Amino acid sequence: MKRLSDAEEMVMSVIWNNDELMSLEEIRKKSYEKYGKDWKPQTVSTFLARLREKGFVSFEKKGRYCFYTPIVCRQEYVKMSYSLMVTRFYCGDAEKMEADVSKEYNLPLA
Repeated sequence: MKRLSDAEEMVMSVIWNNDELMSLEEIRKKSYEKYGKDWKPQTVSTFLARLREKGFVSFEKKGRYCFYTPIVCRQEYVKMSYSLMVTRFYCGDAEKMEADVSKEYNLPLA
């Protein structure tokens, strides 16, 4: 599974938080509401094309509009991102990462 850019993660978050197929315009609107991103339609279209290429979304064409749905679920991506962070920043030591996060945010260890 490929890593997403910050903008692609924002678009995926919008799609993951919706239970139905979403049009480009709906994704633009929700991205503005949630993240304050006033992206032009072409910008969102570019993000969606990249997400399709990376295998994260599929689309269904209805008339002249495309409606997008996730292929990769949020939990799969979070798990992959977590594993990548543990590997990159903690040499695979998940307990060390959890201890650092716990200490930083004053959380009890599970």
